[in-house]
Amino acid sequence: MDRIDFLKYTSLGGIGLGIMPSLLQSCSKEDDIDINFNGKVLIIGAGAAGMMTAYTLSQYNIDYTLIEATTNYGGRVKKTDSFTDFPIDLGAEWIHDKPKVFGELINDENVDGNIDLISYQPESIYFWNNNSLTETNLGSHFYREYKFKRTTWYDFFEDFIIPKIEANVTFDRVVESIDYNGDKVEVLTDEGQTFIADKVIVTVPIKVLQSDMISFNPALPSNIRQTIDEIYVPPGLKVFIEFSERFYPDLISVSSIAGVNGAEKTYYNAAFKKDSNKNILALFQVGKEASELTDLTNDEIIASVLAELDEMFDGKASSTYVNHVVQNWVSEPHIQGAYTFLELSQYEGTSEISRGLNNKVYFAGEAYHQQANATVHGAAFTGRDIAKTIIAGG
Repeated sequence: MDRIDFLKYTSLGGIGLGIMPSLLQSCSKEDDIDINFNGKVLIIGAGAAGMMTAYTLSQYNIDYTLIEATTNYGGRVKKTDSFTDFPIDLGAEWIHDKPKVFGELINDENVDGNIDLISYQPESIYFWNNNSLTETNLGSHFYREYKFKRTTWYDFFEDFIIPKIEANVTFDRVVESIDYNGDKVEVLTDEGQTFIADKVIVTVPIKVLQSDMISFNPALPSNIRQTIDEIYVPPGLKVFIEFSERFYPDLISVSSIAGVNGAEKTYYNAAFKKDSNKNILALFQVGKEASELTDLTNDEIIASVLAELDEMFDGKASSTYVNHVVQNWVSEPHIQGAYTFLELSQYEGTSEISRGLNNKVYFAGEAYHQQANATVHGAAFTGRDIAKTIIAGG
């Protein structure tokens, strides 16, 4: 059971742990597939899927270029080191899988290291509903989810993945069109630069495709276009606030928000088990109602959040407020939202999209994973799997 299931069943549990270096080790790449591809690959987007695509290609010495629209890696994996005395995950934060997933992602028996994790088990849990704050003492036997103790998802990629791919990355290039009508695929950027390759892997968020920021020639098939357009990507944001004293519990679920399509509004102690003396409360909200905040300026967002916390805690928030940071994912032009929520009927369509177009253009990202969509590892695995498909000659 993960955090989303908690909102349904309100059961939490788990124990703390550290990951030993051996869990980073995995089978060697030579045991996986034979190389049946000799050409050039372009990867569009340096989020988790794009980085893992590039990493996998580099393991097999395949020629590739990774094109990123912004000036940094990560996509929805993002951190800040400057807000408090521990790094903050401004985007993906929880690890929705067992710790062995890191070894599976690295997939290199020569890599050693240590990733210190905690098992996330809030000790004081409240619900905010109908202007009333209520404590719950429900059990702790089902929920087991992990978080980084001293690092972040971004640090994982920075430490283990980026060093292998950074020489092949071109930043600050916005892809405008993909022409796969000929023998080669031509990719045109906003600066008029053309990249030519045998294969292209598109890893941009679904909202970018929905917004037609990238044109395709030939146009996307109608069934694929329909599937993309019907995927729900809600607005979402995170807010981190430092207070001079702690007046809040480990977790507050705003019960009136939780519901359809994974909608969630949760306040949580961001310093939980972080070995920090700072008082950092975070807000994570995703879903239709999140637009009530994401449509505001950052100043308006923090004012609204403090007002709600003041209502919960009799003015304590405003009187002890120190500083804040807002990450509004809707305002990011190359992301535009949170992550996908798929209906069961949509999985067949996303699976078809990931199979690609004319054996030339492929798609990877969290939206296309059949068991772990809306997760970092799900996105990463789709990039790895598409890369292996190309390497094997598929």
